[in-house]
Amino acid sequence: MSRKILLCTIMAVMVIQFNGVSYAFWVWTPGSKTMINPKLVVKDTPREQYKWAMRFYEKGEFQRAADEFIRLTEYYPDSDFAPESQYYAGRAYEELAKYYFAFQNYQKTIDNYPYTKRMKEIIEREYNMANIFEVKDVPKLMELELSEALDRAVEIYGKVVANSPFGEYADRSLYKMGDCYRRMMKYEKAIEAYDRIVTDYPESELVGEAKYQLAYTKYEASLDPEYDQESTNDAIKDFKNISKNTSVPSIAEEADKVISELTNRKAGSILKTAKFYDRQKKYESALMYYEDVVSNFSGTEAVEYAEKRVLELKNMIGDK
Repeated sequence: MSRKILLCTIMAVMVIQFNGVSYAFWVWTPGSKTMINPKLVVKDTPREQYKWAMRFYEKGEFQRAADEFIRLTEYYPDSDFAPESQYYAGRAYEELAKYYFAFQNYQKTIDNYPYTKRMKEIIEREYNMANIFEVKDVPKLMELELSEALDRAVEIYGKVVANSPFGEYADRSLYKMGDCYRRMMKYEKAIEAYDRIVTDYPESELVGEAKYQLAYTKYEASLDPEYDQESTNDAIKDFKNISKNTSVPSIAEEADKVISELTNRKAGSILKTAKFYDRQKKYESALMYYEDVVSNFSGTEAVEYAEKRVLELKNMIGDK
């Protein structure tokens, strides 16, 4: 069988195979001597390609629309239609509820076409999509949230801040970043996010709440065995400032409760150290820590035991 007959046979089989599926056929191009799918061919001008993509968008065929808009940006990246095409690729993915793909295409619009007229709208859309990932129900493993959704929320909030650091969504995005980091128990990053609101946006209406969350995150960090006592000290200091300066009685009351809990926790930790030296019969070191509890943590649960042991050790050391 000649090559020409073989080729015709193959083409006939392909036509039969794809009969009735108009969008999936392939044709032979003599110039390039290859088989091509017209579906994948870009139109001759960016204007034609944009209109072609918009036809699918308006018909609600959003995946096809996204593909065609992206094809325009790939073949005609410098055309006047490219920024809008990149934007509408994001819109198409958003309509499909493929929010991360939508975010990626919106962000490409800003990165590649920073002069786009859609800047303000894109930032708002990115912020709203970050909210979707933040509140999305995520599974838990041993009471810990699997963090992919929260990671994406943090990523998008971060881009909102970077895209428009003085825009209306910047301080809100930082606050929500702090919340996400807390849920992931990334306390240092949460503290950094809340602190940026206080430092960089002193006029924000979120400053008061950010200060409270900043202190509370330090408190949460103090509960983690991997964090040292400095976290507890910082949290006590911050909550004392909140209790003293807030005009909201309920916040002051809550701050006082946390201060009491943290103070008891710190006194208990020092008492534990004192008992350790006591058991090692290093009585002078033990006495020093017992006296620290008595002097600086009056009213805590640890004081009664510490006072009793101070008297006993002083008698013992004095006798020696």
